Amino acid sequence: MKNISAKYVVSALFVGLCMFAGCGDDTSSTIPLAPNMGAVSSSSADQPQSQPGDTQSSSSENILNPVSSSSVADSGAPASSSDANSSTVTSSSDGAIPPGTEFYTFETTPGTLALAPDADGFYDAGDIYKAVPKTSKIAFVLRHSKRSKNNTGKNSPLTPIGIQMAQTLGTKLAGDEAFYYASTDFVRTRATAENIATGRGETDVEVVTWDEGIYGSYFLTVPSDTLDALVSKRGGNPRYIAQYAYGVPYTNEIVAATIPAYFHDFFQRGNQFVNEVVVANMPNWKRVSVLISHDMLVAPLIILVSKRTIDLKIYEETNHWVNYLSGIAVIVDEAGVVTALPVRGDEVGWMRPRDEVNEGV
Repeated sequence: MKNISAKYVVSALFVGLCMFAGCGDDTSSTIPLAPNMGAVSSSSADQPQSQPGDTQSSSSENILNPVSSSSVADSGAPASSSDANSSTVTSSSDGAIPPGTEFYTFETTPGTLALAPDADGFYDAGDIYKAVPKTSKIAFVLRHSKRSKNNTGKNSPLTPIGIQMAQTLGTKLAGDEAFYYASTDFVRTRATAENIATGRGETDVEVVTWDEGIYGSYFLTVPSDTLDALVSKRGGNPRYIAQYAYGVPYTNEIVAATIPAYFHDFFQRGNQFVNEVVVANMPNWKRVSVLISHDMLVAPLIILVSKRTIDLKIYEETNHWVNYLSGIAVIVDEAGVVTALPVRGDEVGWMRPRDEVNEGV
């Protein structure tokens, strides 16, 4: 396993506010800067409503946070990470990565950290927080906590169970330091961050709105409602997002003829998120940051960093999908080595959506 390339280490540890190309929608060529602590949250009044399956379109007209946009004109952004690795993969029928191929610019094992995954391949978020030394930085990128099954809109709140789940995760992350919190502009994502902070014992916490960096449809080249129009009556978004992430052929002829153009290259885009959205912005944040998004973002990220070994194959009989509060942890040590691990904030990292009871409480 090779360490992250030199240009990403420079970006993460020394440049801080630098801008990179190619991380927004196809209509933009710049990477979104994360707001600094204390910054006024950006307005997302024109952000499209979410679609079923936690889908939401990105804001393609201006992906820069207004607080940080003044630094764009003379940022001297270097080229995108797309040249880091060729990422064309011919997968086996089960989506496994062929032996001997490598498409990662970060580590995917805990190395010397005293960490072990559970039987499903997830690391407990609390275990990661306790095991990572204070000289390292951590960013948790997580799906929001539990919401009502039949309410996926922008104003969908957490259920009482969801509130308790988030606060319980907060107790696992309890410590003597303040965290940085950011979320998309959804009631459930903001409430998740707030309740994690409550569980940690933090009060009067600012949750920065950062749709431009952690929006759910990051892996899509088109608005999420375009994907919805194609697949909503053919199994729904999660099924096809999973097949995309595992590199498994689409069996529906209409979908197979159309959908490949709807997604970015999986490995290239995933590496770009870890290195350019998260690592490059970590100098702006506190030592530990919590970024709350949606399943459309975190499911492909989990599949990526687990090297397709974790089962989120909702299209198969197991019917596994990403659980609430699951995601990834990105760790940067004092030498600049980047590690990304699949993480769970609840007791289990996956769920079976079709078996879920409708809890409108």
